[in-house]
Amino acid sequence: MEKIYGATGRQDGLYKIGRSKWELIFGFGKDNEEEQTGWNYRQRFTAKPTLDEIKAIVSAQIDSDTDENILHGFVWNKLPVKLDTENQTNILGILVNLPLAGDTLFPMTFKLGDHADGTPAFYTFTTAKEFGDFAQAATLHKQTAYSKGWEEKSNINWEDSIWNG
Repeated sequence: MEKIYGATGRQDGLYKIGRSKWELIFGFGKDNEEEQTGWNYRQRFTAKPTLDEIKAIVSAQIDSDTDENILHGFVWNKLPVKLDTENQTNILGILVNLPLAGDTLFPMTFKLGDHADGTPAFYTFTTAKEFGDFAQAATLHKQTAYSKGWEEKSNINWEDSIWNG
């Protein structure tokens, strides 16, 4: 689906926009909360899609948004954190060693992610507790992102006529 800007709210549904044209519109978001308008996801079709096709497209978009939120939506101590597989594995590896090594692992400098300008965001953890708090916050962020995606999927009423075009 493609983001189309200029929306003032959700417009979820399948709309017939021509003789052989349909447009699926889903979601609403803003890149910046101060802006007056935002965006909807849209996808055009030259044949009317089935409800199963619509469900698959919308579900895939929600999954993609959830993954993007997990990957780039976490900020810790005002620093961007990239929760990719490598960083998650590194965090877990350190956590596994904390019960035995404790504070002997620290201080430890960890690359959390990258700032918007591309410069790396480093943080030096000084204690096992501080690192544990960070790991706990990262886990909470990930779980919250999944919960939001699951909630969005479960709140869609596929029986509603808006999906019939």
